Amino acid sequence: MTCKGWNVYRPEINIKPWEPLSKELEEGNKRSNWVEREPFAYWKGNPIVAATRQDLLKCNVSDNQDWNARVYAQDWIKESKEGYKQSDLASQCIHRYKIYIEGSAWS
Repeated sequence: MTCKGWNVYRPEINIKPWEPLSKELEEGNKRSNWVEREPFAYWKGNPIVAATRQDLLKCNVSDNQDWNARVYAQDWIKESKEGYKQSDLASQCIHRYKIYIEGSAWS
């Protein structure tokens, strides 16, 4: 593990080391032009690990408001049962913006 923590394979959540993952992200990014992507900010992760993440969920689309954000609470139990198919980072390159928010876990 490096100080950034990205060189460790995390098989329990299907996260690869940074080198192969960065190549997959690069390929995923090439699948569509920026202007063709969904014009939303996107985040998926565990909101329980930080109050700021719980606040972020309030920015999701509702009947009263659309901030052009699509945020999702990650259900790790369901993901583990389904083989982490919805957690593949390279397949998430369909939105124009990716939200990064601090927490005590990976998102």
